[in-house]
Amino acid sequence: MVNYVQPKVRFKCTLCGECCRRYWITVTLDDLAAILVNSKLKPSSVTALYNANVAGDWQAPRIRLRDGQYYLVLRKRIDGSCIFNEWRGGEMVCSINEYKPLTCRFYPFIYHWSGDTLYFELYDKAIGYCPGVGNGPIVDLAKEAEYAVKSRAAKDRFRAFVNHWNSMVNEGAVKGDAGTFMNYLDCAVEAMVNPQGQCLSEFRLRELLTEWGVNEA
Repeated sequence: MVNYVQPKVRFKCTLCGECCRRYWITVTLDDLAAILVNSKLKPSSVTALYNANVAGDWQAPRIRLRDGQYYLVLRKRIDGSCIFNEWRGGEMVCSINEYKPLTCRFYPFIYHWSGDTLYFELYDKAIGYCPGVGNGPIVDLAKEAEYAVKSRAAKDRFRAFVNHWNSMVNEGAVKGDAGTFMNYLDCAVEAMVNPQGQCLSEFRLRELLTEWGVNEA
């Protein structure tokens, strides 16, 4: 059981979809594996690389390419909405709600760890912006606390994945372009779901998969 501390805040999502439009959603390999399993969509078809110099410090691993550093995010449509947003009955819903990225599950709350204790607080920029804040009952963030534990492990795996890529780029073992990175991404996520294929050798991924407890069939 997770030991967590939370604020007494009333919140009920109104399904307006504005948070999905306003923010870029960073994703992990675990997020993309869930999407692949449930929707059959490859990671390269649902993600994009966002220039880290433009974004600033998101406290997420930076992917090194020949022309700079990038964050991995979910793609958006031209109007700024997430590619998984859909209008249904006048409401903006998430078409992958049951297996959406862990990051999406916390808004409008943010959290940090102090030792083994998890501390939640209301994101200050959500006040006056998110119409769900102040509505509904006082939330119980027990489920979000469980997600935070899963997110911690997923972020560790993703950081190791990015560090591995950056090392290969530095060594000249792979081309440091977006296309090659997306092939690497597809290979890693597909191997998490079904650990086999020649790309494992191409990208030297077997060692990482073993660390994560994923073994070849």
